[in-house]
Amino acid sequence: MNELELMRSVCTGIKKDKDGTVRYEVHRTRSDTQDGKQAIQRPPLTEEFLALDRARIAALAYALDGPAQDGGITGEVRIVQKLYSAGGARVERETTIDVIDERVAVRLLNEVRLPRAQELAISKAQLQEEVDRLLLR
Repeated sequence: MNELELMRSVCTGIKKDKDGTVRYEVHRTRSDTQDGKQAIQRPPLTEEFLALDRARIAALAYALDGPAQDGGITGEVRIVQKLYSAGGARVERETTIDVIDERVAVRLLNEVRLPRAQELAISKAQLQEEVDRLLLR
């Protein structure tokens, strides 16, 4: 199985040969600390998810938190896709999917109009008409 087929089968959930798995990590970037004259880069806080939609929801929530008051966490969040080999022992490929910060998250919440429940609901009579129409075909 070549690399493209492996990636496609793992991403779509069709794991015929169980050659690999995909995981999504949400990285919360932390600010550098000062040790005298030298800046020490700290690794990001990482949380792992099996599904991209859950990783995106977590990343959006972390981005909305914004930077920490003590300066420990910046407002930037990254979603990284990792393709593991069979058995999950080795990372085959690591790809950054999204980079979100507080400004993007706030803009998304304020400018994207999501439908309300009343707009999606239909009456029982309309539903019955639709069923009757489909049955009479």
